[in-house]
Parts: sequence; C-alpha cells; structure tokens
Amino acid sequence: MISGAMDNDLSGQLFLALLRQLVKRGFYGESGAMDKEVQDKIFSDSKMGSQKINDFLGSCERLLRRAGRGNWTLSRFEQEVDQQELSDEHKKVLSHVWKTESTKIHKAIVSKTVWNNDLREFSWRIDVKSNSKNIPDINEPTAIIRLSLKNQDKVSDVVHCELDRNGLDKVIAELDKIESHIDNISSQS
Repeated sequence: MISGAMDNDLSGQLFLALLRQLVKRGFYGESGAMDKEVQDKIFSDSKMGSQKINDFLGSCERLLRRAGRGNWTLSRFEQEVDQQELSDEHKKVLSHVWKTESTKIHKAIVSKTVWNNDLREFSWRIDVKSNSKNIPDINEPTAIIRLSLKNQDKVSDVVHCELDRNGLDKVIAELDKIESHIDNISSQS
C-alpha cells in the first residue's frame, strides 16, 4: 500500500485531469503541466487543504512511479489500487490512466536510468580464411560481428570486430554469465 492518503473529493473528470497533468509533469518533463494555475483549477471546488492536496499529489505520483519502475501489468496495478482508500469511480480512473499510459511511463523511467549506449542492431557473419601469403591453406573460420549503438543524444556508432574460435568462446562464456545473473535477479522479483 502506498503511504499517504489517496482519498479525495474530486470528481472523476477532475481526477482524470489531475492524473494526466501529473503524468505529463512527472514522466514526460512538460514544465507547464501541473503548475499552480492548473492545480488551482482542478482543486477549485475541493475542500481539501493545501497540505492534504500536496500529500494526495505525492501519493498519486509515488503509485505511478512505483508501478512504472516495476513495469506492472494492469491486473497488478489494479490489485494495488484496490488497497487504496478510493471510490470505485477513482479506481476506474486510475486503472484507465495506467492502461493508456503504462508503456510510456515505463519507457520514460527507463530512459532516465540508461546512461550508456544502447544496442540497436546486432549482425554477424562467418568468414573462412582460405590462404595467405605465407600459409597456402588455412581454412580458419572467423566471426565478423557488427554492433550498432546509439547514445542518449541519438548519435549512432558502429563497432566491428573479428573473433577466432577462442575469442568467440570467451564472449559466449561471458554472455552466459550475464544471462545467469539476469535470470537470478528476475526470479527474485
């Protein structure tokens, strides 16, 4: 359960407008969203005090942020919402917002946590060296790997490398270790 009271006296439409403004400000970085003027319009008929409004806004944002970080499914989100002190109408509004915005919220959170390059494309081929100047018949296979990377500024970078059998075995062993660690972490959550 999210700490902080989520009960409020907003109509369903105003609650929807509030959540959309919170999503715009909190996840999409729109600076004009949820400014004082917008907040005053949404809470104009509310009897909630300023501290209660701030606590309520914080609770809503924490719920959405936690769900976005965890990449919750709609059913998981609804389980959490059912534990909140909200009217059925407000629960439906929250579920609607999560259903329409969850993917974008999760991507926004992930994009803020990625600080390195992002792998966009991976391609490979096998070449066989058939001969050289000094050795007439080599027949040694090598893997040619091409990685296309993009950084946060959307600048592309391409990395090429050539691996013999031993080099490829080392890379595969390291990738197996990474996969094992990811599986262990995933099974814990």
